[in-house]
Amino acid sequence: MQTPKSKIVDKCDIFLPTTAEEIRQSGWDMPDVILVTADAYIDHPSFGVALIGRWLEKLGYRVAILAQPDWRSVDAFRSLGAPRLFWGITSVAVDSRLNDYASMGNRRKEDVYSPGGQLGNRPDRPLQVYAARIREAYKGIPIILGGLEASLRRLVHYDYIEDKIKQSVLIDAKADILVHGMGERAITEIAKRLNDWQKIEQLAGIAGTAYVVRRDVAVPEDAVRLPSFSQLEKDKELFMPAQIQYQKEAHPGGLPIVQEQKGGTIVVMPPAEPLSTEEMDKLYALPFTRCWHPVYDRQGGVPALMSIQFSITAHRGCFGGCSFCSIYFHQGKQISSRSIESLLAEADRLRTHRQFRGTISDIGGPTANMYGMKCSQGDGCARVSCLFPSACKHLQSDARELIKMMEAFLRWKKQNKVNVYIASGIRHDLALKSKEYIDLLAADFVGGHLKVAPEHFCPHVLDLMGKPHFELFEEFETRFQDASKRAGKEQYLVPYFISSHPGCTDEDAVSLMDFLISRSWRPRQVQDFIPIPLAMATAMYVSGTDTKGNKIYIPSGRKEKRLQAALLQYYLPANKKIIADFLRLCRRGDLLAKISRLR
Repeated sequence: MQTPKSKIVDKCDIFLPTTAEEIRQSGWDMPDVILVTADAYIDHPSFGVALIGRWLEKLGYRVAILAQPDWRSVDAFRSLGAPRLFWGITSVAVDSRLNDYASMGNRRKEDVYSPGGQLGNRPDRPLQVYAARIREAYKGIPIILGGLEASLRRLVHYDYIEDKIKQSVLIDAKADILVHGMGERAITEIAKRLNDWQKIEQLAGIAGTAYVVRRDVAVPEDAVRLPSFSQLEKDKELFMPAQIQYQKEAHPGGLPIVQEQKGGTIVVMPPAEPLSTEEMDKLYALPFTRCWHPVYDRQGGVPALMSIQFSITAHRGCFGGCSFCSIYFHQGKQISSRSIESLLAEADRLRTHRQFRGTISDIGGPTANMYGMKCSQGDGCARVSCLFPSACKHLQSDARELIKMMEAFLRWKKQNKVNVYIASGIRHDLALKSKEYIDLLAADFVGGHLKVAPEHFCPHVLDLMGKPHFELFEEFETRFQDASKRAGKEQYLVPYFISSHPGCTDEDAVSLMDFLISRSWRPRQVQDFIPIPLAMATAMYVSGTDTKGNKIYIPSGRKEKRLQAALLQYYLPANKKIIADFLRLCRRGDLLAKISRLR
């Protein structure tokens, strides 16, 4: 099988085929794989459909992209013909619920993953809708679900828009198999087996997948059984023990998981092994155009590309284990780092890109300062966080590789007269382990502002979040400011905070507000807590308990969530009345007077 070469050339480079005419010009009778995405097609390594498409192309498969098809009829799903091997469906670069709705259930006013930011280009629940249309268009061709949404909704989960317990998206979409996590290994094995004429039933047991138990597919003997959909629907307190039970196996080498749904029984295999450095280097060396498809030019392009077009992914994974974050369940906690040579080679390619304007906006990953770090214990560790409540003794967290990479980029950017920044968030407690790292970061990789996420001020709320106490943030702030002064630069931290996190009372929000006022901090952005599927904090939200089974306070309802968010943005005129009414009720005239003096 030969690697396909599209003949469709635009102002950037060559894209994967997206129309029947482009498929014809490629010389194909039919594609091997059609990847359907609810996002506009952006050929950039930050977008999963581009990564998987280029990966399969490298392996020799003919891959076509069907982006944002009109789901109102079957015609769009027949436009490219049928794939020889399988359909792959993904929804959005983020969870589609999060993309479409804000934390209080309001529809968002812009879709940054659609051309021109316009709304209406995707259905609600695209995985289910697209799968149904494909079945209508062509019978008997395997349907594979993948991407972040499929990954996070692999099990019974909570949907914050409907305020309901939902079964696995694999069952609801009536798909054949689901790929969870970073999917290169799993999709490689699936494509190989289907290419060897194996049946869907023979795909059971691939690491990094979930499948439905059928007549000829047995449940693994060593599988761990989770509470069923019916049990979780009847007793939401079971959500926390189910979460803990699953997390113990949600790592390479863990045991398979079995869970009964309304529509059948699913088996979730443990995650696939993360890619090695060599494999990561090969993946990110693939010929991404780093452009949106030219069909979107007349609509103003796709906003989501703007800030990351000339960024570099240095690594994958995060071992921070924050309870409100679901990276653990998608990228895993093991850090997969690229070689410095690979990163510099990508920087050279960016420098010669015809749209490049002299700035690499970011070199990072989920947490920028975890590059090159690893666990000496290897696979088999069920601990969620390597840092909380204290640093694990097996974590090799020295910054030597990170500093070596930054120094290499420092030499490169001076030689090529290019600006290079680190814009990904950093873990400040980890940064405190290395003065050299903080000095290098402040002097050469920050353009005036650095994003850091203390998330809250109150110790017990931070404990529930899995975040370090605020004193460590203050220590980092001091050391960062000192390093900036030594470099002759005036720079500032941009702190991020979360409102309405499980366990955070209104009084806790007032305490945080009081602190913000004392520091004259006026957060421009406040993240109101959203219960994302598979996050530990979502299990807290649903069950009303912490990880030890103790009852905790759960902020809920629009009125209270709006109040907690407003307290953190006390300076906005729109929040004046709701804050004043609450502070009077609490007899906190002292704080009301402070706010009044600031206006």
